[in-house]
Amino acid sequence: MDYKVILSDLFLCDLQEIVDYLKEHAGPEIASRIGNELLDRALEAGQRPFLGQSVKRRPGARKVLRYPYLIYYDVNETRKTVEVLRIWHGARDPKTLRLDG
Repeated sequence: MDYKVILSDLFLCDLQEIVDYLKEHAGPEIASRIGNELLDRALEAGQRPFLGQSVKRRPGARKVLRYPYLIYYDVNETRKTVEVLRIWHGARDPKTLRLDG
C-alpha cells in the first residue's frame, strides 16, 4: 500500500531548523544522522499511512513519534497521497502548532 509522499514547505523548514540546532549543540555528525532518521520516518508514512495516531483537532491528520519529535501528516485515500505537514518537538506548546501553511 505505497502512497506518494509530499513534503510540505513547513515540514522542510522545521527539519532544517532541527538540523541547524543539532549542528550547533551536538555536532554535525549527530545532526546529519538524526536529520536523516527523521526524514526516513516521514517517508515511511507512504508505506504505512494509517500507522500514526489520529489528531483530535484536525480530522484526517495523523502523527507518529520519532525521538522527542512528532511528525504530522494528512492521508488522502482517493489520491493515494500522504502530505507530511510538520515536525514538532514534543516539549513545545502544542497550542502554538499550525498544521496548515
